[in-house]
Amino acid sequence: MPAKTWTPPPVEFLAAGYDVDQVAARVGFASRNGLTRAFKGRFGVTPHEFRRKLSARPGAGGLTQWAAAARQTDDLIRMMRETVAPAAPEMLLAASTPSHTNDMHVLSWMYRGSGYLDIGDQRYERDRGVAIWIPADQEHVTGLRENSGSLPLGNASTGDLRLTMPLQVRFSPAWDDYSMFCSVSARSGLRADDHNPRHILDLFAEQVAAQPALSVPMPTNPSARAVAMECLRRIGETGGRQNVDVSAEIHRAFREETGMTVGRWRYAARMRIARDLLAGGAPPSAVARRIGYAHLSTFSVAFSRFHGLSPRDYWQREAERNR
Repeated sequence: MPAKTWTPPPVEFLAAGYDVDQVAARVGFASRNGLTRAFKGRFGVTPHEFRRKLSARPGAGGLTQWAAAARQTDDLIRMMRETVAPAAPEMLLAASTPSHTNDMHVLSWMYRGSGYLDIGDQRYERDRGVAIWIPADQEHVTGLRENSGSLPLGNASTGDLRLTMPLQVRFSPAWDDYSMFCSVSARSGLRADDHNPRHILDLFAEQVAAQPALSVPMPTNPSARAVAMECLRRIGETGGRQNVDVSAEIHRAFREETGMTVGRWRYAARMRIARDLLAGGAPPSAVARRIGYAHLSTFSVAFSRFHGLSPRDYWQREAERNR
């Protein structure tokens, strides 16, 4: 037969200062009336009368060890509930780093508010959702405005990524959870078994590939420069048909500022991007598709005419250099 669990008698709770309702609950009665009937049947008085007589006798009603412990526990719980937590700051303060350099390219994500990246005299604004590559070996300052925050998403060595200026990508809010996961995984051992840390980095493949094309002379005329950037963004369309409207003024700006027509400039940019992709190990067939050629043979003719050797020869030569 299992041992009966011992419950302290109600007189101990009454002596400890609990009211009748509290005592009823502690000793297992569903109501005050049930305790009162049972208590009067056992002690000849009601709980209320017992407490009145107890308080009328000086020195009577001292706490038992159990009653004292119960009272201390209740006092502690009450203190914890009444403790007021310090108010949270109304906002995060603006902050910035000292001017410094990194030995690796760092990918930073603005998950809240806004900030900036200063490299030399150039300021790159960083809005909520923007992830930006900060190039290695370039002195810079990163800053956050009030109520803003940013997190690192990953990094890359100078051998893995050739980067001379910042690259940005804007992620929609739908990416917030995944970006946060990538940030935690990049800075701790907490990651899924099949997590690929390069996935978030590979999202920048197109921007990285387009970077060498910026060494092609860029027009300074604002309208012409906007056309040039649109061509770069749409460089992968089959046949290179970006459908960009080009006025006579823009044609003139391209010729005066780059020495090339718009068509020739677009061709040069595609070939510079193709060269970088081949040097990075991508096979000629993949490169042809990436820069908008439907047929490898057509791409090979264009690449050979621009660089003086075939895409396959260039690809093999770079592979041997990197061994």
